[in-house]
Amino acid sequence: MLMADVEKARRLFQETGLAFPKIPEELAVRLKEQDKWLFSTREIDISPYNLQHYVAEVDETWTEDYAILSHSGHGINSYALQYYLVHGSLYMFMHLGWGGVYMDDKVAKADIRKCFSLADKIGPAVQNTGRLRTGDQLTIVGSDFYGSYWSPPGQSLRAEVEVFKTPAVVLAKVLHWLRSSQ
Repeated sequence: MLMADVEKARRLFQETGLAFPKIPEELAVRLKEQDKWLFSTREIDISPYNLQHYVAEVDETWTEDYAILSHSGHGINSYALQYYLVHGSLYMFMHLGWGGVYMDDKVAKADIRKCFSLADKIGPAVQNTGRLRTGDQLTIVGSDFYGSYWSPPGQSLRAEVEVFKTPAVVLAKVLHWLRSSQ
């Protein structure tokens, strides 16, 4: 029996001791393995390591919903796990340090678990909140390398820059913002 690519990704994450994020079902069934440690529902022309490309893309043009799961990097300590989710009003980009020679693997995996746990709660909260209308865009960027920030609908990405905040802190703020409107 052939294994769906989402199950291959889930198994890969499980075998390495990483948490696996909840991917909306309509995207999970479209997830395809495109390379080693690269799963996506869309074509990949630019490495997911290039976080700012993906953030700018949704800020400047309309894109179809997609999910990307990837692990990439360069050098001896610049490795990150990328989880990008564009789904309805939610534009979430996680670029979480993992796999560098000088990184503490146990700490990095715990941080990733915490971020994915929060991200898993944000998706349903976006669906249930009264704060977002059709056409609104809630953008969340969580990066251990490039800063973490978010912007509610109608504000520019630079409005809420919190470069000294960890991805988990920003995700928790967004979750609080979403839940405070219910």
